[in-house]
Amino acid sequence: MRQKDFRRRGMMLSGFTLLVMLAFVLSLYDNQMLHGIDIDRSAAVNTITTVEPVEAARGLLTDRNGTPLVRNETVYHVVLDLDAMGEPERQRETVELLIDLCRREELEHNTGGLPIRWGENGAEYTTDHPFDAVGEDGAAVPTRFARLCESMEWPADAENPRRTAAAMLDYFGLADDEQGREALDVLYACLLREREILWTTWYFAEEVDMGFVTAVKEQRLSGVEIRTAAKRVYVSQGAAHLLGQTGAISAENWEDGEGYKARGYAMDAVVGVSGAEYAFEEYLRGVSGTARRITSLDGTLLSRDYEQRPEAGSSVRLTIDLPLQQAAEQALAEHTAAINGGEGGSAVVVMDVRDGGILAAASWPTFDLASYREDYESLAQDPLKPLFNRAFLGTYAPGSTYKMVTATAALDTGAISPRDTVTCNGWMDYLDTRFRCWIYRTKGGRHGQETVSDAIRDSCNIFFYTMGSQVGIDTLNEYARGYGLGVPTGVELSEATGVNAGPEYSHRLGQTWYPGNTLSAAIGQSDNQFTPLQICGYLSTLVNGGTRYQAHLMQAVTTYDGAEVLETFRPAVLDTVPLSEENRQAILRGMAQAVDATAGVRQAFAPLAQAGIAVEAKTGSAQVSGQENANGLFVCFAPLDDPQIAVCVAVEKGGAGADTAVIAADVVSTWFGIEKTEEQ
Repeated sequence: MRQKDFRRRGMMLSGFTLLVMLAFVLSLYDNQMLHGIDIDRSAAVNTITTVEPVEAARGLLTDRNGTPLVRNETVYHVVLDLDAMGEPERQRETVELLIDLCRREELEHNTGGLPIRWGENGAEYTTDHPFDAVGEDGAAVPTRFARLCESMEWPADAENPRRTAAAMLDYFGLADDEQGREALDVLYACLLREREILWTTWYFAEEVDMGFVTAVKEQRLSGVEIRTAAKRVYVSQGAAHLLGQTGAISAENWEDGEGYKARGYAMDAVVGVSGAEYAFEEYLRGVSGTARRITSLDGTLLSRDYEQRPEAGSSVRLTIDLPLQQAAEQALAEHTAAINGGEGGSAVVVMDVRDGGILAAASWPTFDLASYREDYESLAQDPLKPLFNRAFLGTYAPGSTYKMVTATAALDTGAISPRDTVTCNGWMDYLDTRFRCWIYRTKGGRHGQETVSDAIRDSCNIFFYTMGSQVGIDTLNEYARGYGLGVPTGVELSEATGVNAGPEYSHRLGQTWYPGNTLSAAIGQSDNQFTPLQICGYLSTLVNGGTRYQAHLMQAVTTYDGAEVLETFRPAVLDTVPLSEENRQAILRGMAQAVDATAGVRQAFAPLAQAGIAVEAKTGSAQVSGQENANGLFVCFAPLDDPQIAVCVAVEKGGAGADTAVIAADVVSTWFGIEKTEEQ
């Protein structure tokens, strides 16, 4: 009996167990199959998804041979997100921990721009008008600080900054001490973005090293993001005035000034702001992408995938020849102070006479692009103005380097032929004024009978005074403009236009133009003012047969890696100068003879002559009103039989143009691969 009861109870227990297991299986089936958990909804509840912009790599700048001048380097920035940090107390804890981490890692973080400072008497505003500013129409508009105080319901007390500061500190639970104030400054910058008063990204710290990145990740701080960015690295210290800088778009330029908003730029995008970086922005900029970023509630990154991959910008190959550019800058640095006693700057421009390409353009003194922002204050205060691009923006009286313009006008109009002569007795009377030749003023001498070639060789003022009086100022200006003097060269960077002397310019100054002024203009004086770039272009036009090309720095646009050429610059003809080959050769003959006629020039170019490379040149000295020493100018081209390059050198307060020939000689020697010996 007992055995039957035992079996019955066993069967009942087994049945009950089976019923429990069946109920459990049915429950699982109902939950997972019939009423399964929505994984996407669960992820949405337990994670944070954001879409962030991904900066595209900016195109590179290279020299004509593909040698990198500017490249990109990946750096790491720290960005803070208050929303992801949580409540104000948690925000405070995170920022204080991050600041403490900076101290331990000996890293400086950025300031947030809070317009409150703490002095001996406590809190005080950093401006007289912390809550209102003057708008474009003259009406008062609230400042960012005022708008934030209104949004946060903090007292905007203009008379009692301590009251406003206390409310801000209390909101975050910060102590009124040095550490609390430092944290408040950081939180202020973050709040401006959280409340959508500012949209531009603020970096807590920039270009942090991997040690700091690792330390931040180990702390697992919510709302603290390490973001990668591309930093421009200047491979060469040369060409600072040409390459330029990049920077974030200002709020004003994003919407109005440059039209960046309409062109699809993000508000805080990095763009070219000067030099080639600015001039070739349309090629260098890439197309930004977007990434979908999923993090857990505690800030841990779970996944990051591209929604749209960024497209790198195109690279721009410049016409600059890096070794030649470096030689030009070195020559200016070595010789300028020896020529002018360090009392002024200098510039040199080298151009390919066959297409107007700029092979080198240097200005002295110069600066280092890599430390430009750190050095800006001292650079801006330097009396020699190292930030000034003298090659493109400096204007100088051309002096005797202008005499080939006068010779062209006289020969082409028939005022004189290559065989005709003018007698130089050392002086000449014109109307009621006596004009003297330089040889009479310095030596009491005369040049005698001078053809146009002789006059260029000897730089005879009497010859060119005579030609100027015969052709007139209007004709001189016509040929000067044909050569590109006093008109834009077309170069992609900022340039000065210069001035052609004449009645029109004198009238703008409220002055009277007298007939005698034409004689001064004919030898490159009076109001004539041109840039080294213009003068180099003028010489190029003369030696290539009269074709004036647009000056340009862009040689080609390539893919980012330089493997494929996307666009090639086509030389543009801006004007032509009607000069017969006979007349042109007469002018060039005089320039060839000028090298041997001046001892200093002959000595400077001796290594080239020994190598069989003929150089033709012209010196110029231009006296500036109120300046004791004249500016020294020198132009040359080489070689005579097949001209390749033209060079213009300008040295402020350099005295005789012949003294500057050593700079040009160094540059030309580099182009033709002629090395100087110690003796030379």
